[in-house]
Amino acid sequence: MSFKVYGYITVTTVLFQVIYNAQSTAFIDEIFHIPQAKKYCSGQFNEWDPKITTLPAMYILSMLVLTPLTGIKGSSACTVWALRYMNVLYNAGTVVLAYYIIKKLNENVKSSNAGTEDEESNKKHHFTSLTVGFFPLLYFLSFLYYTEPGSTLLVLAAYLACLHGNHKLAAGLGFLAILFRQNNIVWVVFMGGAVAADHLETIKDIERISTSPELKDKLARFLAKLAAALLKYLLVIDHLRAVAILIWPYLSVICVFCLFAYLNNGIVVGDRSSHVAIFHPAQLLYFLGFSLFFGSPVLISLDKFKRFVHTFRKYPIHFGASAMLCLYVLLAYTHIHPYLLADNRHYAFYVWKYFLGRRFLRFCFIPIYIYAAWSMNDSLKLSERCTVLWKIVFVVCVSAVLVPQKLLEFRYFILPYLLFRLHIKNQSVMVLILEVTLQVVLNIATISIFLNKTFSWSDLDEPQRIMW
Repeated sequence: MSFKVYGYITVTTVLFQVIYNAQSTAFIDEIFHIPQAKKYCSGQFNEWDPKITTLPAMYILSMLVLTPLTGIKGSSACTVWALRYMNVLYNAGTVVLAYYIIKKLNENVKSSNAGTEDEESNKKHHFTSLTVGFFPLLYFLSFLYYTEPGSTLLVLAAYLACLHGNHKLAAGLGFLAILFRQNNIVWVVFMGGAVAADHLETIKDIERISTSPELKDKLARFLAKLAAALLKYLLVIDHLRAVAILIWPYLSVICVFCLFAYLNNGIVVGDRSSHVAIFHPAQLLYFLGFSLFFGSPVLISLDKFKRFVHTFRKYPIHFGASAMLCLYVLLAYTHIHPYLLADNRHYAFYVWKYFLGRRFLRFCFIPIYIYAAWSMNDSLKLSERCTVLWKIVFVVCVSAVLVPQKLLEFRYFILPYLLFRLHIKNQSVMVLILEVTLQVVLNIATISIFLNKTFSWSDLDEPQRIMW
């Protein structure tokens, strides 16, 4: 494990230095983050840039780590290089956390040799953790001073504590994650919801409720399933007290956050006019396409496609209704943020310009979205932890993160995708190698474009570059 982490840090540091040599000054959102961090490092805590929308944990942590180095260095240690390099270390920590999360989620996979962990499974755990570490969006942001690497590290640390049943620690780490990015409150809700779902699935009274296999009539079976589901949720009411006692640390954080949102009149702390919450369910469709692209080695296979076609033929009405729903969402709830059209330094600008922004092509992606939803659900079926209740909690939380966002911004998809990916059962080594290879190729392409493709903006002196 240590060899993998050292190798990851070494490779990333070399690339980090190459990118720093090309872009040593603040870039895009860094023009707000870096000056604010430097103010904190110099003790100017009463000065705040009103363009910053997130809480100050990133700057505080940078100050706590780097300020003690000032005496050694003889000058301020909060340089652009040092501030950015914090994210390299965060991402290395994320690789370690991903490994232990995967190990915990797959802990029932044991070796036949005296109960020790199977060597093949361990190799798969390492490969899968690398797919998290090299995930292109998160990986590239480790070269800049953005909130995502630290935010992701804390959310995964909280989730690992949650999986081990240390709910007080999980809630505490979740609270710190909120201080990086406020919408991490959703992942605190997710952890509490996942714990509650896991508890409810073990209640024997609920487990015994099922639909008789003797019912052959489709309508009767549907009504029976509906009645069974209703009974299950009614029984849950009897267990609410036990669930509340179990998840009270998460509830405490949620209550504190609600108080903050009330006093702050919203969750953002700056630039409110550009971050107004709206109803934008098309974001869920974009997320499905995003997940299918980055998870293609896992989500696309001949076997999966055959089973998808078989399911389509068996339930054509279901798929037809899904297609109509997608069509309605795209027609009625496609919103375009001014930033998306104005900033050609992000890939989302080009995805919109050449694909999603073209009305005909936008609708052509509907079959892809439907397949992606089916394939993601199919992949989660193999995991014992991903029960129906767990999936409901996950979908609700992903919706809570994405649907209120007007701006199509791929960074919002990072944690939803990574949490989905971590819950997929171990893949074959060949699939994992293919997945890591895809990510390495995408990272090389992204870094190459960032380094070599420059252009001018009339109101800025420095050359501009393209990034995620």
